[in-house]
Amino acid sequence: MGAIHRVLDANINRAAEGMRVLEDIARFVLNNKGLCESIKNCRHELRTHTPKTTSRDTKNDVGTTVSTLQEESRNSLHDVATAAGNRVAEALRVIEELLKLESQQNSTETIRYTMYDLSAEVIGLLGATKKQQWKLCFVMTKNDCVLAWKDTLTQSIVAGCDCIQVREKEISTQDLIKHVQEVKEIADVYGVQVVVNDRVDVALATKVAGVHLGEEDMPIQDARKLCGPEYIIGATVHDPEKISEFISCGADYVGVGAMFASQTKPNVQIAPLGLLKNAIAYNHLAVGGITPKNVQQLYRVGCKGVAVSSAIANADYPDKVVMSILHTEHQST
Repeated sequence: MGAIHRVLDANINRAAEGMRVLEDIARFVLNNKGLCESIKNCRHELRTHTPKTTSRDTKNDVGTTVSTLQEESRNSLHDVATAAGNRVAEALRVIEELLKLESQQNSTETIRYTMYDLSAEVIGLLGATKKQQWKLCFVMTKNDCVLAWKDTLTQSIVAGCDCIQVREKEISTQDLIKHVQEVKEIADVYGVQVVVNDRVDVALATKVAGVHLGEEDMPIQDARKLCGPEYIIGATVHDPEKISEFISCGADYVGVGAMFASQTKPNVQIAPLGLLKNAIAYNHLAVGGITPKNVQQLYRVGCKGVAVSSAIANADYPDKVVMSILHTEHQST
């Protein structure tokens, strides 16, 4: 059984190595203690319940120089985690099958199924592959626009908005899908990302960049299961303790506020600047009542991105409002 032990030895090490990659991502990137512990337990269980073999013969191993182009390419942490998860699953399957030859009772199958779920959880919590820190997001409700909404949208994008959030509360799902598609057509010309407020179903149907969820909307974990890593998920926070929690649940950015009194949501409590300071370490957008006159206060505490609605929509020259907000940012740096 020497050859069998060589295969077992190689695959036990291969599975453990892949688990360690996922474990360290859970520990150091996601800061998720429970996930880290679960992967570590699987790794130790594998070592405990598989044969202690020392059958490796690296010098005479014909596979050490065999590789594929895919093995040399990793463009993101998602790629690293996906490769590690696949490595673990394949190695565990080999171990499981070969131990049957020795009539050994083993828990490899259970570990394999557990690691399927844990690997998927790591990849899901890493968030979207195309997330970024936006500088200025225009939160657009078409009926709030003084100009024709397409004119307001185009001027805003040309002037420097790098994200558009479509916020429509009063139209049917069918009409919302059509409207979002129209917004996306314009934004795509300029390479600007579009997210939909509240509606995961509409985001998926229109294939925009993502969705922004409020406190009463679908939980982030459930949204991530539906969206996968292809879609950006944002979350509104009013409590500093919720910021890291939402990020650890899979949110790609947090909307923090309201920073000032807002025409859009006049009854929302004003947030202290300390809330924004807690979000600086993550992708974020300060929201609520932001104008060219008050945005400087946010930039002074390190704000990297803002979401603006009424100040742009109500303007006869929305491009000037956008440029003024962005120019104020440059003045503060």
